[in-house]
Amino acid sequence: MLLLAIGAPLAAMQAQELPGEDFGRWESSLRRCRIVSTSSQSRQQPPASCRLLRLDQLMEGLLSVRFLQPGGNGSFLDRQLVFAGVLAEGSTGLQCQRSRCEPSWPLRLQVSAVGQAGFGDATAALGLTRAQLATGHCLLDGRSFRCEAIGQEGQQWRAEASP
Repeated sequence: MLLLAIGAPLAAMQAQELPGEDFGRWESSLRRCRIVSTSSQSRQQPPASCRLLRLDQLMEGLLSVRFLQPGGNGSFLDRQLVFAGVLAEGSTGLQCQRSRCEPSWPLRLQVSAVGQAGFGDATAALGLTRAQLATGHCLLDGRSFRCEAIGQEGQQWRAEASP
């Protein structure tokens, strides 16, 4: 406990010395995207597509990977599948300035939660983002983006895309 109390101010001072910011966003249009999810009752939903990939870094090491299908054609809500977690050892976070970021490929993410809105079962059609604990991983290398995770009740999510 004493070590934590001593280490916290040191970590804060080291973080202040880092150039730039540790939070922001990067976004890219996608040429190809396929999203597959399976419910806890082992019912596979029809594959869906998306048009955008968004990476959000809330602080160094914490990242969300968002596969988006912007609203349109009578729908004012975006459909999205979000994988959130921490960067795996050896992965460098996004390099951010004024909330605009650039990734340092490849990025490896250890997924700890999945959220979705508009993809999956009928309750998601309400536009509410449902998030739940999950385990999985993402590998993003600039040429391809792949995430997969399994929920605590057996749900499965997989997204594959390329720019």
